[in-house]
Amino acid sequence: MKRKFLVEVQYDGKNYLGFQKNGKSKTIELEIENALYRLFNEQITVEGCSRTDRGVSAKKFYFTFVCETKLPQDRVCFKINRFLPKDIQCQNSYEVPLDFMLRKNIQSKTYEYTIYTGEHIKPLLAKNAVFIEGELDIKNMQDCGSVLLGRRNFKSFCNINADTTTFERNIFDIKILKDEEYIKMYFTADNFLYNMARILAGTIILCGQNKLTKNDIKELLKIEDRSKNPAITMQEKGLKLFDIKLKNMPKN
Repeated sequence: MKRKFLVEVQYDGKNYLGFQKNGKSKTIELEIENALYRLFNEQITVEGCSRTDRGVSAKKFYFTFVCETKLPQDRVCFKINRFLPKDIQCQNSYEVPLDFMLRKNIQSKTYEYTIYTGEHIKPLLAKNAVFIEGELDIKNMQDCGSVLLGRRNFKSFCNINADTTTFERNIFDIKILKDEEYIKMYFTADNFLYNMARILAGTIILCGQNKLTKNDIKELLKIEDRSKNPAITMQEKGLKLFDIKLKNMPKN
């Protein structure tokens, strides 16, 4: 009898070309499907809750798959982990109805972008954070971030992807937090456009350098033109898919 499982996984993405399969390239999805093949001795297709770019990590990520097994639902993640590399590890597993559609059940996604500031690069911080020279105006970063909240057209804050049908997204929350030596930016939305989190981070950093104001952000929202936004697409190593909330979360 076929059963469907929802699995929470955490991964360090720096050695992978993103989540989604891309031929025979080393991706998170390919590693998971290879592990499922070794566990269940059949070719199993995985559905991920999102895409992550090359080098991007995820603190919380979900995928689903269908197979025949008598394993208890909470033991599935332990069995899969036996065949996964240590930088990809499942955390929880649940059985869901066969008609459960993962992407339609996503309520929100939160991305974290981590930077540090100062006069010089610090090698022990540079592994998972991006260096920005000089100090930043945290208050202006927070003030400018507040302008981006709500359902809006974010064409000025993404790179164009052929699959995009609409540039409207709803940003629920933006937080800018100073955490010891780091500055962490958290972006929570119903969904994200291509490179949107990294461009939002770049935009907020320019606000921290007092190169952009609240009025500049309002103008970028109005003109809907990426070429008019001076922010770069920030490096992927500072980005982490921090949290995903589902509308109908199953229980073990």
